[in-house]
Amino acid sequence: MKSEKSEFTRRVLGIVLGVPPFIILLLFNQWTLMGAFIVLSYLSFQEYWKMVGKEPSSFAFWFSCYPLALVYLSFVLSPFLQMLGWYIFLLMLMIWSLFSPSQVLERSGIYLWGCVYCFFFPFFWVRLGMEYSRWSLLFFVLLVWANDIFAYLVGVKWGRHKIVPAISPKKSWEGLGGGIMAAAFLSMMVGYLWFRFPLWVGFLAGCAVALLAFAGDLFESALKRKAGVKDSGKFLPGHGGILDRFDSFFAVGPLVYFLSRVIWKG
Repeated sequence: MKSEKSEFTRRVLGIVLGVPPFIILLLFNQWTLMGAFIVLSYLSFQEYWKMVGKEPSSFAFWFSCYPLALVYLSFVLSPFLQMLGWYIFLLMLMIWSLFSPSQVLERSGIYLWGCVYCFFFPFFWVRLGMEYSRWSLLFFVLLVWANDIFAYLVGVKWGRHKIVPAISPKKSWEGLGGGIMAAAFLSMMVGYLWFRFPLWVGFLAGCAVALLAFAGDLFESALKRKAGVKDSGKFLPGHGGILDRFDSFFAVGPLVYFLSRVIWKG
């Protein structure tokens, strides 16, 4: 019980220190929004590669700046230049992987998936904030937070039936249900009162966000289990690394963008 209270205190401290600056960066203007996610993406890739990369490599970190830049330059580059840029990236990745011939597929595959997971997925949050009101972005951010917070609280208090104990011993069906209900309720209320879309749309959106956020959280837990580490890093007290805090956000990035296009008919 004492350890649970201590963990809860660290989590609260992490929220108090991290949430206000994050919200300010999201809402202030498009440049702070973009800058926040570029920094989060780059640092999260560093954590990812340190966990599952086949060897520590400064080149791997510097090389990651190239696909990260390509993702964000998609706002200004023509389709032809984008395709050329990605072709060059894949060629460079292929050549670099050949320096470890016994693990060429693992090296290139793990690196490529890291770029998708840490760069491409969170980029949809930026697209959402650039193409729609940033209040709509905040709406989906609140859904992810509601799911995470209530899944944790309900799981700690009433969690008895574990979902995948081999991957994450603390995740329970009770916690999953609590997170889904919180996200669905918040989505229905805020969606109806603020954005004026039907309650059933809010319910489905909240459930979809919560389920995919859980999947993203579970996936990152599997990465840590594979790497034999407890946390991906030490970014915020009680929250571990950036991936520990933003795994759910990254996973639902494409979903919330597509939901926005459906809801607001963009």
